[in-house]
Amino acid sequence: MIAALNDLSILVADVGNTYLNAPCRKKIWFTAGKEFGSRAGTKIVLVRALYGLKTSGAAWRAHISGNMRELGFEPSDADLDVWMRAATKLDGFKYYEYVLIYVDDILVLGEHPEKVMISLRYARAPLCMYKLY
Repeated sequence: MIAALNDLSILVADVGNTYLNAPCRKKIWFTAGKEFGSRAGTKIVLVRALYGLKTSGAAWRAHISGNMRELGFEPSDADLDVWMRAATKLDGFKYYEYVLIYVDDILVLGEHPEKVMISLRYARAPLCMYKLY
């Protein structure tokens, strides 16, 4: 409804390998098993969050939040997964661009939502995204 009332476009994307985009927030290590061949028994340090780790969700949230803030978006007071920033159309109409994030799904509302997606894809901490329309 917000998009229709403000004549905004909508773009939806899925973030590929969501947790692997985020660095670990804590030092996590394990001993390599026999499947590591000649490296079996060595200590391995994880540098990226993995599915199944208790801290992966928080690591992903911190990662995407950093990207959103870098692009000038601020979270809504009502819902921290709704991000917004002031924008102006070419005709001078002032509005807010919105980015809604639910785990690995991203929905962008704006005059040119593809520009926001491109910015997210190539941000300081880039994301692997698949456009769904």
